[in-house]
This record gives sequence, C-alpha cells and structure tokens, in this order.
Amino acid sequence: METDLVSRLEEAAHRFVIPLRMNEGFDEQALLQLQEEIDSCGTAWRKGTHVPKRAALILAELFPSIEACAWLYEGDVRQRIREAGVMVSEAVIAALD
Repeated sequence: METDLVSRLEEAAHRFVIPLRMNEGFDEQALLQLQEEIDSCGTAWRKGTHVPKRAALILAELFPSIEACAWLYEGDVRQRIREAGVMVSEAVIAALD
C-alpha cells in the first residue's frame, strides 16, 4: 500500500510539474489531483511511524520546482503558478502535521 501511495504521489507531481517546466501551460485538473494525492498520503501517514523517504523527497522538491517554473511565464499565469506553489506547500504542511 505504501508503494502505491508514493507512486500515485509521484505520478501526480509529474503530471503537474513537467508540463509547467516544458512551458506547456498550467493544468488546474493536475493541480487538484496532486492536492488529493498529498491529502491521501497525509491521511495514511498519520497512522504510521514514518514518511517513506521517496515521498519525503518528492514533497520537499514540490514548492521549489513549481516556483522555478513560474518564471517561465508572465502576468496572470505566473501569479497563478506561484499561488499554486503556496497551495501545494500548505497541503504538504497539513499532510505532515
């Protein structure tokens, strides 16, 4: 189960961040899916004794990756990406709290 959670988290992160990095635009649905996966992981990990190392690395890289991608865009899209980075960061904090 732990491996499935981490794999889904990784897939959701890639589905959101890679298109941003490739300058293909902002995908609201991918963002929502990423937040759902973060929440699912947090729910599962509250019952456990640890966060899997692979998941911790993914979560730690999300905000800086999203923030870096924002600079590829201009205007409202850049601002929306930066806001998404903050939202993801807050979801990570809530999941690990």
